[in-house]
Amino acid sequence: MSLIITAVTGILGCDHVTGPAGLTKCLLGTPYYTKYQYGTCLANVYIIQRSGGKHRCRDRAATYCYYPCMLEKYGIDKGPVYDDCLCDTTRQLQQPSRILPAGCYSPGGMDCNWYRECLHEMFDCTGPAEYAISYGEVYCNLYEQSKSRLSQKALHWLDAARKCLQDALVPVLHLCQVQPTCSDIRTRAFTSHVSCYVKPFEGISVCNLSVRDWLNIFMIVKGSFVSLAWVETLEASVLTASMCLRMFLT
Repeated sequence: MSLIITAVTGILGCDHVTGPAGLTKCLLGTPYYTKYQYGTCLANVYIIQRSGGKHRCRDRAATYCYYPCMLEKYGIDKGPVYDDCLCDTTRQLQQPSRILPAGCYSPGGMDCNWYRECLHEMFDCTGPAEYAISYGEVYCNLYEQSKSRLSQKALHWLDAARKCLQDALVPVLHLCQVQPTCSDIRTRAFTSHVSCYVKPFEGISVCNLSVRDWLNIFMIVKGSFVSLAWVETLEASVLTASMCLRMFLT
C-alpha cells in the first residue's frame, strides 16, 4: 500500500473547493520542515497522480490544497528545504499575471491542445525550446490519430503515458522563486519521457507491450528521428529499451 503523506491545506487564498490552482504561499510546514518553502494551490487529483499515489490533500473532501515544493519537486516529506524551494515570509511571492484554466494545472492527458493552450500560453519560447512544446502537441495528436493501429493494452499504456508527460510539465507553470527558462522547459520535457513510458502511474509499462505494438509505436514516432529533437528522441529510445531489458532479466 502506498504511504499517504498529507499536503498542506490552504486557509487563505486557496479555497479547498474552488482553488484557484496556481496560487502560491510561503509555508513553514512544521513539524516536518524547519524552513519556510513555497506551496502551490493544486488539485488533489494532480497531487495523487504526480506523487504516484503517495501524497494527497490532508482534508480528504478537498478538491484543492497547497502542495509544498519539496514534496512536488523532490518527494521529500521532511527535513531540508532546498534553495529553489525556499521562501521569505517578509517578501511577497511572485504570482502569475493571470491564472490559467484549472485543467492546465491538472491535465487529463487526453487534450493535446494542453501544450499550446497552457504551456505555450505561459512561455513565449522560440527556436529549439519552442519545438519541445510543439513536439509534445504534434506527437500527442499523432498517437490520437493512430489509435486504431494499437491494441487495447497499448491504448491503456498510451493514456497513462500522455497524462504522465503533461503532469511532468505542470511544475514549470508555477511562477515562484525562479521562473523556468525556455531551455529548462525543453530539458524537463524530454527527460520525463523515459519514466513516463516505462512507469506511468496506474498504467501499463511500454515494456509489457507486444512486439507488434512496439513496431506500430515506432512507425508513429519515426518522423521525430529526423526532426530538431532527434538526439533527445534517440536517447530516450535507447534508455527505454535498456530499462525494459533490465526488467526482463530480473
